[in-house]
Amino acid sequence: METVSAAAITERFGRLFDTLDSDGDGAIDWEDYQRLVDRYTRGYSLEAEDRRTQALRTSYQMLWLELLRHSGVSGARLPDREAFVRAMHAVAEDGSRFNATEGLADAVFDLLDDDDDGSISEAEYLRYAEVLGAGAEIARTRFKALDTDGDGSIGREEFIQSAREFLFGDDTESAGGFVFGMV
Repeated sequence: METVSAAAITERFGRLFDTLDSDGDGAIDWEDYQRLVDRYTRGYSLEAEDRRTQALRTSYQMLWLELLRHSGVSGARLPDREAFVRAMHAVAEDGSRFNATEGLADAVFDLLDDDDDGSISEAEYLRYAEVLGAGAEIARTRFKALDTDGDGSIGREEFIQSAREFLFGDDTESAGGFVFGMV
């Protein structure tokens, strides 16, 4: 993988900020992430006790706590885009503890793999895109990009690799942004 410019990654994380700031207050707090988890659980008709709901919530909480830890700000919110982008850079690059971003990719994979067969079919991926509010055409295009071995499904490693490419790759339109709830 080529070295990616800081500007490209900053742009990518800025778009993620825009997606997550669902209440439009110009800051990110846990409630923004909770709304994303709620969107998944409603879209998949999951109960709070369902293992997939719990895994998503826990993974997003771990990511949130790591963002706060790396942010350099006090309090329980990231006050602006710059603080969020800076924290995302730090979390994505931190290998010293639990890899929050790959943990999240695992939890989202388990959500999408509705039939628990160890892969995500195109139909399962299209359902996820619908939950996120994305059109079927863009979802099909992204599905094909994520199916790197061309077998007609996305395996766990392909999905996790897509998250890595979103974080570190040279394609600012990386399909792996779906892992983080980006449409």
